[in-house]
Amino acid sequence: MAVVALFVAVVSCNSKPEALKGFEQVETGAYMKFYERSHSTVSPRIGDGVTFAMAQYFDDSLLFTTADSEPIDIRLEPAPFVGDITDALLVMHIGDSARIAIMADSVFASMGGMEVPEEYAGKYIQYDVKLLSIKPKEEIEAELKHIADSLKTEGNRFLEQMRNTPGCEVLESGLMVMGKPGKGKVAQKGDYVDFDFLMLSKEGDTLLSSFDVESVLMQYGEDFVCDGFVQALGMTPQGCMARFVVPSELGFDSVGYQDILFPYEPFVLQLRMNEVMDLAGYNKKNEARERKVQEENERRMALEDARIKAYLKSQNIDAEATETGLYLVREAEGTGSVAQWGDAVAVHYTMGNLNGEQVESSYEMGEPMRFTIGRGEMLPCIEEAVMTMSPGARVLLVSPSDLGFGEFSVHETLLPAYSPLVIELELVSIE
Repeated sequence: MAVVALFVAVVSCNSKPEALKGFEQVETGAYMKFYERSHSTVSPRIGDGVTFAMAQYFDDSLLFTTADSEPIDIRLEPAPFVGDITDALLVMHIGDSARIAIMADSVFASMGGMEVPEEYAGKYIQYDVKLLSIKPKEEIEAELKHIADSLKTEGNRFLEQMRNTPGCEVLESGLMVMGKPGKGKVAQKGDYVDFDFLMLSKEGDTLLSSFDVESVLMQYGEDFVCDGFVQALGMTPQGCMARFVVPSELGFDSVGYQDILFPYEPFVLQLRMNEVMDLAGYNKKNEARERKVQEENERRMALEDARIKAYLKSQNIDAEATETGLYLVREAEGTGSVAQWGDAVAVHYTMGNLNGEQVESSYEMGEPMRFTIGRGEMLPCIEEAVMTMSPGARVLLVSPSDLGFGEFSVHETLLPAYSPLVIELELVSIE
């Protein structure tokens, strides 16, 4: 009996799941089957840049493809788990094409520990990949060094100009104070501050500003933007405006800031210190601010129905609201079956507010938005509308906020909390 049990265990360990039939596990751990092998002998390495075409499938349904867009261009980093696409690319040559099978649980876990949807659990996502080109890491690093050297040179040239500006004082830290900040109470450790700021590029373009939104309320000494910013706050007296130049070492150094500031780029900072206060003063001001937000939210909620009806009248829209309060105007009928609860669909949309200002568009992103109806992945107004549409249909939606973003503020001015939505929606496909 023991021999039989051992034999069964060995056979079980060596057997493949049905989904992996026809796949071979290569030395890097990836499960692959090749469609085409090129005559090239060059494979990428970690650190190399690779360009590849890709299509992603689940249960024979196409989830994503580069066929109608640019191929993927990335720099290879160590795979987040064994058998990732990186592990497959490392054994491919230029011109090779292959199918890769990856456990869906690993894919979702690598996306910040994202919970695996029930229909994906224990199953495999498959990828068709064709390796188009390889850029050696040495070439990439040489290019990056050249760019970094150029950015440093430009930054240093600007700093030298500022040093030679009358009234400029360069502190030991490297922070530049442009003129006298004035006299008054300055923040000390443990204080709270209320201030406005304007960040400018070295060319004078506005990067970030609180002046046209809302002042910043925080405890002095907390991490805020960067070290140079915090230093400058501690030098700006209450009731005064002050101007500084922040070198990259006190700013964002080799990283840069989002898409608005290059690596090694200094920036100009203008501050207005509205008030330096203690904890009691901070709490009082913060409570007043929260009351103001609540009052504004309540005002928008009270006016929402009237605003929607005024919009419908101004646009000559004669439509009855659904039971949920959604207004839906059919602009083009589609063909085929109407989308149902549980269907995976692809939609294009353009979203805006009642003032006619656009907030977001999938057309500009170049890809339709894909989601499964009923899983809470999409706004309720879109889910409701899609279940009245067949592929090719287009509708106009005027949605109350409770079917949109509700109490969530998407944008301070374009879509604050409790904002109705205007959405042009097209059902591209039921997948």
